[in-house]
Amino acid sequence: MRACLCAAAILLTAQFSAAADLKSAESAYKRKDYAAALKEFTPAAQQGNAEAQYYLGKMYLIGQGVRTDRQRAIKLFKASANQGNADAQFFLGTIYLLPHKDIPQGLMWMRLSAEQGNQDAQLLLGQTYLQGLKELRRDPVLADKWLRLAARNNLPFYGLQLQGAEKQMSPADIEKGKALAEAWKPKHDLRPDGELALKNRSAHTDSQ
Repeated sequence: MRACLCAAAILLTAQFSAAADLKSAESAYKRKDYAAALKEFTPAAQQGNAEAQYYLGKMYLIGQGVRTDRQRAIKLFKASANQGNADAQFFLGTIYLLPHKDIPQGLMWMRLSAEQGNQDAQLLLGQTYLQGLKELRRDPVLADKWLRLAARNNLPFYGLQLQGAEKQMSPADIEKGKALAEAWKPKHDLRPDGELALKNRSAHTDSQ
């Protein structure tokens, strides 16, 4: 019994220490002390921490305190996104979707991020549905839904995007999109292995 309690205490101490290190790393990143952030994020990322993997991926993608390494950034983003990190999923979505490099994969990551409530992902997904692509038919109803969700909390830029998009929609499309947005609820820790089920469930709901 005593051994079990000791093991539990050691585990809790390690968890608190890891959380403190991550908070310190995030603080260093925010004040642009990238050398300190890199030093603290790296071991956490190697141990599988999704948040640390996301931050490191962004640093390697942009070149913050390190030499730009796009492939390493993608690897880190995928490791984080596979654990359900919405921010990493958004970055992967933009990497694959915006240059039309891999539209199906880009849409998968963007949907996962948008369903978790990432407003940037919701905006880009809405714009993609509004424009339509070879691999994705134009759908003004879904475009209105995602753009409306992105514009929640009265964010001016997102609101302007919605207003501009609705000029290209019929009143019926707008009403349907509004109803879908009102019924939507955020889903948490979404991962690629559940994306197909999510897509099918969303398609069924959206068609009703």
